[in-house]
Amino acid sequence: MASLFLYLFKIMKKLFIYFFTFLLITSCSEDSEEDLYFPNDYGKGTYFITPQNINFIAKGSSEIKNNIFYNVNGFNLLNSKNASVYGSKLFILNNELNIIDINNFSLLGSIAGFSNPQMSAAISQNRIFVTDKGESLVKEVDLLSYEIISEIETGENTSPSFIINKLDKSFVLNGGSSSSIDSTLITVTYEDSLVPLADFSGNLIIGYNPNSAVNSGNIYVLCEGVSNSNNSPNSESSIYSIYPDDLSISFFENLSGIFNAQNLIQNSSSSNFYFLADGGVYRTNKLATNINPIISINSNLMRINSEKYAVNDSTDAYSDFLFLNDLDNIGSIYKYNINLSSFVDTLIFENNVVDICFKN
Repeated sequence: MASLFLYLFKIMKKLFIYFFTFLLITSCSEDSEEDLYFPNDYGKGTYFITPQNINFIAKGSSEIKNNIFYNVNGFNLLNSKNASVYGSKLFILNNELNIIDINNFSLLGSIAGFSNPQMSAAISQNRIFVTDKGESLVKEVDLLSYEIISEIETGENTSPSFIINKLDKSFVLNGGSSSSIDSTLITVTYEDSLVPLADFSGNLIIGYNPNSAVNSGNIYVLCEGVSNSNNSPNSESSIYSIYPDDLSISFFENLSGIFNAQNLIQNSSSSNFYFLADGGVYRTNKLATNINPIISINSNLMRINSEKYAVNDSTDAYSDFLFLNDLDNIGSIYKYNINLSSFVDTLIFENNVVDICFKN
């Protein structure tokens, strides 16, 4: 009888150990999952894209969450070069269009079929345009089927790069290839967002090498010009204001003494524009009649966002902030408060930041 009791005791002891071990493993697994995924409002903040990964600062925080995509998905998005946010999705371009849920940073899917994609612009919850520089096409992607459903030609060897939307049109800038210069803008019309096709609807000749634009009533386009000792004569940069309805030019201004202008952005009140050029950051009014250098820096990436900052211990205010990379200090992003006309922070990343986007 005693031996039977001892045997049963040993069995119960083993079952207890197994049960406790199961609980411990399950608990650890649940903790790990909670560490990987984030609350449903976690997508609000600033995204810093490097060729290797995605880094993130949540809205209202100063903590950089490095390699957040890798930490969730277990692999990197290599050769990333462009990012945009629409709704609850983050779109990352490398050789594919990668779609990420910003609520938990999980990869929803990747769409192939591009030669050299440059920029994306969502036109509805279910459709997005991608400029393909390698094939001189704008490709339309269905976000339900994850397929390319149509292609719009932009011209022979036009190498489209930048795209911006306004109402029922997308405005595409053709910058040309490495062996040729282009100076055209084309429009693509999508009158009904439910119709899975879009059509080329017009083109306009503007300045050499258009590379960026803003929607500020009219479409304002920044043209780089030509500045190359092997390609004479050189030409200065320029800004064009274009009526979006009929694609006619409202006005244009040559930017006297300014070369290699790029990265046109506007402040939150649409009263001033900012752009990069040889020498640093420039500010101009919308008529391009009052242009001034404001920051001396060697940069090729600039973004702008409105954020709250502390004026003093008891008062907060909002300002537009410029985010700038520094080609002389790879991995550094400087944050510049426009209201204060001063740098207020330096963010350090492991790799060069190639794009920045915001979800407010």
